[in-house]
Amino acid sequence: MNSQTVIRLVVTFLIYLLLQIVVLRNFVFFDVAFCFVYIACILLLPDEISPVWVILISFLTGLLVDIFYNTAGVHASASVLIGYLRGYIIKFLFPTKGIENEIVISLKDMGAERFVRYVAILTLIHHSALFFVEAGGFSFFLITILKIICSVIFTSFMIIILQYVRGN
Repeated sequence: MNSQTVIRLVVTFLIYLLLQIVVLRNFVFFDVAFCFVYIACILLLPDEISPVWVILISFLTGLLVDIFYNTAGVHASASVLIGYLRGYIIKFLFPTKGIENEIVISLKDMGAERFVRYVAILTLIHHSALFFVEAGGFSFFLITILKIICSVIFTSFMIIILQYVRGN
């Protein structure tokens, strides 16, 4: 990874975090559809980054959101979970069958169907962990499931729109 790629990642990271903290924090539909576009910072990391770095970046991303949302590690824990599972999901969805080629994670390079599948699965995992930890268990199961489904659709849609706007 060259310095231009690192700078581009840092700028993208800052844009997504600022967008989440400043704009999307209060962007909620009917108290059930929340948009957590900051997870795109984790989802769009290059495949060549070490899993340890992905988990560390995931933790720091979630921690920054926790600081501004005044939540006690809920976002950090959900972010670390998807940071950990990200490599396994990539291997599951995009098997290379022995060919050593690199996967570029973007809408342009993966195609719409593969990218939507990748984003939807990891967003579902993130939101499930986030909302069940927030609910404190399974006592509010139906409303939690409703929040998860609506928020996965909303967040995935926003990540895809931002990929179209970004141009890759």
